Amino acid sequence: MRRREFLGKSLAASMALTPLTAFAGNSTSRHLVARPQDRARYMAQMLDTLCTQIGPRYAGSAAYDRSAELIRQQMALAMPETELDWFGLRAWRLLEDPIFYCAGRSIECYPAFGSAWPEPNGARGILVHQEGANPFAIVDATSKAVSAQVNISTYGRAVTGVIDPASEDAHVPTICIGKQDAGALEAAVASQAPVRLHFKAEFIDDARTCNVVGTLPGQTDEEILVFAHADTQYNTPGANDNTATLIIVLMLAHAFSGTRPKRTMTFMGTGSEEYNLLGAKHYCERRRQEGTLHKIKFCASFDSLTYGPNLYVHTLDEQLRQIMGSIHEDLRLHNEFDPAYPIGFEYPGAVRSEVRPFADAGIRTIDLNSRGYDEEQLPLWHRPEDTPDTVPLDCVENSFLVFNEYLRRIQLL
Repeated sequence: MRRREFLGKSLAASMALTPLTAFAGNSTSRHLVARPQDRARYMAQMLDTLCTQIGPRYAGSAAYDRSAELIRQQMALAMPETELDWFGLRAWRLLEDPIFYCAGRSIECYPAFGSAWPEPNGARGILVHQEGANPFAIVDATSKAVSAQVNISTYGRAVTGVIDPASEDAHVPTICIGKQDAGALEAAVASQAPVRLHFKAEFIDDARTCNVVGTLPGQTDEEILVFAHADTQYNTPGANDNTATLIIVLMLAHAFSGTRPKRTMTFMGTGSEEYNLLGAKHYCERRRQEGTLHKIKFCASFDSLTYGPNLYVHTLDEQLRQIMGSIHEDLRLHNEFDPAYPIGFEYPGAVRSEVRPFADAGIRTIDLNSRGYDEEQLPLWHRPEDTPDTVPLDCVENSFLVFNEYLRRIQLL
């Protein structure tokens, strides 16, 4: 069912909790998210700023740095302590759009972020099947030496991927095509038709990027960490992955502005999630080296909360799972709750992605994603069409209501 309407539900009836103590005399930014219409307005303005005015914001780019400062400014409206948490990385930049010809036909493709690039004359030869994540390879017709490899999009048209620099095939140029073009590649394999791939890219060894961190001091130094990634892939403004969800994190920070909660609350937009989860890994290690990692008692990571109204929860913590279930029942929102979504990661108990280093450190973690509007939303993943007008506002409102309540309830644990 297609649902673009805004759900104007009030959370007041479900708030049977001790109110948080306000900082006397301090200005707050709670008015920015006080009512459903305020939240809709704030979401629209921030999506326009980050997605339309700035656009793609990939790790190591000037566009990301600009967006990080704007995000920090928003955090500063809600919290007394903010910072840009810089770290180094080997950045990657596409210099020339890819050209992929298969049996005389041009095929849409995107090189994987971090991919090596072909020799100056391009990768030429024939296509063959190969085992592993990349089902096709371009090989020399005589020597059968591999000069490039080809992946297929899961959801629709061609998307970007990511190459792990530590992987065995990191030196092999890698592209991704849309699933609608897989038949053309199968035909080329059967006929041994000639193929050609060309693109240019570069690595920047001394690049830097950052996490954006804001802290609301609590009555104790025990800490709740909440984050969503702030970067996108290089070919998309990333409205659903992950800008809208990042803005929900900012909205939650505004909702707690001016209060003094039991536990300190840290809100973060992570950098370089799309490139090997570097931001979360860096922040966890930084806190470990500072001797403050143990203060983080709870960690929540949000990714792509606008793919549908149904919240999918990944956690090893049964109590946190039960809290999410009880919130779902109490708020009576028009969505579903799946506490055991199969995510396909080799990690026990379905804990995945950016929460992993925190879970490994013994912190109580929960990781959230969404589904429901699969045919409408998932084909936008890592695509240029992932623009602000595609964000379902009912998912925004539901997520804000659920996680505003979740953060209040775990304050009482």
